[in-house]
Amino acid sequence: MNFRVLFPTLLVVLAMSGCDPQINVAGAYFPAWLCSGIIGLVAFWILHLIFLRTQMIPFFVPIALFYMALYIVLTSGAWLLFFAAR
Repeated sequence: MNFRVLFPTLLVVLAMSGCDPQINVAGAYFPAWLCSGIIGLVAFWILHLIFLRTQMIPFFVPIALFYMALYIVLTSGAWLLFFAAR
């Protein structure tokens, strides 16, 4: 790779690494992406229980792909809802 492209890219990545929002929970600071992941996991678990009760699981043919996409959508939605800049 060209040094003229690689060096500025690395500088931008290093400069932006400190831009992660921090959340104070009982005196400990957690990154916002971790809280978004936990919120997404809880929402995923609740939806999975609903899918089990309504017996909709057989309709999700590639089940691993569906569950992975569902978790990503829920986590990204939690990030946008609670932590995105307004």
